[in-house]
This record gives sequence, structure tokens and C-alpha cells, in this order.
Amino acid sequence: MTKRTAWVLAAGVAAVAVGAAAVGGVALIVRGGGRTPVGWAPGGVNLALDLSGELPERPPQDWSDLFGESRPSVRGLVESVDRAASDPQVKGLVLRVGPLDAGWARVQDLRAALVRFRETGKPSWAHIEFAGNLEYYLASGCGRIAAAPTGMLNVSGLAAEVTFFRGTLDKVGVEAQFEGVGKYKNAPNQFTETGFTEPHREQMESLVDSLFQQYVAAVAESRELSEDRVRAIIDEGPFDVAVAAEKGLVDALLYRDEIDARLPGSQRVGPARYVKGARGFGFDGRPKIALVYALGEIGPGESEEGHFGSGSYAGADTISRGLRQAAGDASIRAILIRVDSPGGVGVAADAIWREIERAREKKPVVVSMGDTAASGGYYIAMNSDAILAQPGTITGSIGVFSGKFAMRGLYEKLGLSHETVRRGRHAGLFSSWDPWTEEERAKVRGLNETFYETFITKAAAGRGRTREEIDTVAQGRVWTGVQALEKGLVDQLGGLDDAVAVAREKAGIPAGRSVELVVLPERRGFLETLMQRQEEEIALEMIAPGAAGALEWVTRLGGHGPLARLPFDLQIR
Repeated sequence: MTKRTAWVLAAGVAAVAVGAAAVGGVALIVRGGGRTPVGWAPGGVNLALDLSGELPERPPQDWSDLFGESRPSVRGLVESVDRAASDPQVKGLVLRVGPLDAGWARVQDLRAALVRFRETGKPSWAHIEFAGNLEYYLASGCGRIAAAPTGMLNVSGLAAEVTFFRGTLDKVGVEAQFEGVGKYKNAPNQFTETGFTEPHREQMESLVDSLFQQYVAAVAESRELSEDRVRAIIDEGPFDVAVAAEKGLVDALLYRDEIDARLPGSQRVGPARYVKGARGFGFDGRPKIALVYALGEIGPGESEEGHFGSGSYAGADTISRGLRQAAGDASIRAILIRVDSPGGVGVAADAIWREIERAREKKPVVVSMGDTAASGGYYIAMNSDAILAQPGTITGSIGVFSGKFAMRGLYEKLGLSHETVRRGRHAGLFSSWDPWTEEERAKVRGLNETFYETFITKAAAGRGRTREEIDTVAQGRVWTGVQALEKGLVDQLGGLDDAVAVAREKAGIPAGRSVELVVLPERRGFLETLMQRQEEEIALEMIAPGAAGALEWVTRLGGHGPLARLPFDLQIR
């Protein structure tokens, strides 16, 4: 394709996008907040959720839906289920769930909506073919569970694994040098240790225990079994579905099409189509609450949907701009921040903290925590009027660290030589060639201690506690949402809908009145999205397969100062 042809094509697509945006703009003007149901099939409909892979936190903030990549967000799924629960034309619900790429808090958000639907008395079925713990946990929110006759149920308990690289680094001549503040700030342990330290193991045991208890309690309640019985069943897993049925974990062995006969509706409708049709028409006069997302690694600059192929990047400039827009808009009654972040660069988190402080002078600010709101993710949450977390949210981790990889040994093995001209005593502090001297290590330790003191002082002010009280639950310690509530680090357990209710109350909006959530800042333009995609594709082509994770750690240690980040990359399945 010639350059001229490419530009003509891009211009044509842009023209189509502009036209679509214009039509969409008119639709938004007339679209109302009412819940008048649209007409479906005479026999009513069944809401059909077909879920596997990623459960996105938010709708696309660019034009990715034009590229056929848009997936329902957790908020969109919850909205569809809750609307269907009160819609007389929706007769039932069917959930088909495959392997999920999500954390426990996101799944808890959706599962809570499924439980609310079930409590209306309408039939709801989940269908599984192969399900692990997380998938079964979600399915158990439905009234009945069916499994494919040849399926498998891997309900066998939770596990958290950590890979340690110290032995490999020693072999190749790389020295991982880190300084951290907090007994439990164990992020560097993957590189500096060959196994768990005592605090590291203590923390992991506590997290897995808390999540496992939540898992067992939820399954026991939904399947009408005792918790002891559920624990005993889990110890016997995994199962083929026939055995799972004997154990009371599933209700029927059915193929997917056979479930339709068990539901009263005569038509299936997906969540996106259902919500779009159920919104009704008319001018939208509902009170507005701004929704600002802080998703992924926190750092300076603009937010990105994908950062070197490793997930979202929470740019302080983007988040701060959204907060300023919300604070300055007189039609916005309150601000809701959805945080799903392991933290990142401390100074970037502090910049967002400052914007939240300024916004609170004008209107209430409420934080809803997703899968993770730890370290820098907790830093930005602690300055709000209220914090809500799901029981399975990973939060806390009040602590900091800094470090680098000294590569001299590896370079010498490769035959590389290196010379440096420096002016300034500590000019080579973060050089990848030379390891730290004791004086340089002390300098880094002092910088971290200063930031840690700022962290716990601001946390104490935000939570209405003394510095000493916060320090006892800080030290880099990570907690689940249940534990964080007990420790006073969050105010309430609940999902995004519960946070909306709190924001509504603090803004003085009547409890029975519907509100409109306005996502800020507005999504980027089409051409900007197109250019970013080209840049991302070029960058990813230049990265060797499997190297993205290592590159991510290199970028984290890029000399931005102390990192306020989760003490390890955590996944419990």
C-alpha cells in the first residue's frame, strides 16, 4: 500500500468516524435515564451473559469498538443484570462462563449482581464446561448450575505462587540491589532471595487464608452446604462433572442449547443490546456523578490502555485532568474514583493525591477499589471522603522501595567494556554498571525513609488515626478488603454500585433517585487512537517474546524516585 493510499484510507475512516460520532452525539442528547423497557419477543427475553477471558474494568476510552475489540465492562455487566432483575420483560438469566482473566474483586462485583437477580425469584442458570475456582465461584451466584456432560470442575482450593530469580541472576552476573521501608515490603524479594522470608510467607499465608474463607463461605451459602462440607469437597477435587453433581456442586448435566428449555423467556439478549434498549429515550435530567478511573501502574504522563503489552498504565496527568474537570463542572454533584492499581511511582501518586485534596474542597470524593488498590493505589485512595473495597480486594501495602540491577558481571561475561566520565559525587547512583557503595545505599535508604514518613503521615490524616496507629498496619503489609476493614484502612465493603450510593448520599441526592455516571476525562479522539495503536504495534514487534515483563520492571526502576508499589506480582487462583 502506498503512503498516499494509506492517507486516503485513513481520511475515509476518519470521515466515517466523525459521521458516527455526530449521530451518536444526537442520540446522547435525547437518550434518557428512564427504565422504560423496550419491546422484545412476545414471550419475554432471557438475559444471556457469555463470559470468558478478560473482564474489563471500564468501557473503551478510545475507538477500539470500531476495531471489533470492545468487550462489556464489569460496570456494564452489573448494570445489565440489575436492570433485568426489575424488568418484567426479562424472564430469566443464563450465564455461560469460561476461563476468566480477572481478579477476585471484579468477580465479586458481578457475582453480587447475580445474587441480587436470584433473590427476585426469577430463574437463573450458569453453564460451565471447564471451570476453575474463580469461574465456579462466579457461577455459584446463579440459582442453578449446569455442566456440559463431558466437562470438568477444577474446584481444588486456592494457591499463590511466587517465582524467585536470585539463582538465575547470580549465574548470569546480575546483582539486584534494593532498599525498602517496611517489614513486609517484599517486592524485591523475587530478585534478592531464593525463597520466602518469614514476613513474606506470613503475608502470603494471611492473604490466601482470607480469600479461601470468602470462597468457602460463598459456595456454602449458595449450594446450601456447611462450610466444613465445602472444605472437605474441595480437598477431594478436581472432579468430572458426574462426580461434581453427586457432591452437590452442580444441578444438571446439560449441553448449552438444552438450558433454553429450562428458562421461560423465548429470546436471548446480550448485555450490551439489553442495556442500550432498556435505557429509553428523553432528555436526561438525572443528577451527575463523575467517574474517574485509575487503572494499572501509576506513573507520570498520560494513561494508556496497554503499556508495552502488559496492561493498563495510570498516568497522573490524565487522572488529574479528569479530577479537575469534575471539580470544575457545576453539574457534577460528586466524584467517584475507581482504583485498580498495584501502585507505582511515588511522586505520581502524590500528584493525584493533591488533585483529590483540591477536588474535595468543592464536592465529595469517594473511592471504589477493584481487584487491587495497594501502595500507590492506596496512596491516592486515602485522601477521599470514603473508601469502599470488595472482600477480595488486595489493598494496603503502605511502604516504599527503590532499586536497580547492577549488570557489571553480565557485561563482562559478554565481553563488554565500559567507561564513564562523571561530575558529582552520586552521578552514577542508578547506573546499571556499578553496584552501590555503602554511602550510595545509605543515600537511597534515606530517600525512601523520607517518602515513607510522608506516606504514613498523610494516611493518618486521611483515616483520622495517629501516625503510630497507621504504622502498625503499614510496613508494606498487604491486606484483603475484609482485613482492611478490620484494620480501619477502608470504610465499607461493597462494589461500584455501593460506592455510587455512598457518593449520592454525601452529595445530598435522594436515595431513590437514579444518577448518571459521567466518565472523565473524555475518551481520546479517533486519529489519536489510530496513531497510538501503530506505535504500540511497532514497540511490541521490537520486544522479544516473553520479555515484556522484564522490560516492565526496567521501566519501573527508571530513576523516578521511590516506588510505592505492591510488594510482589500477586495472583491467587
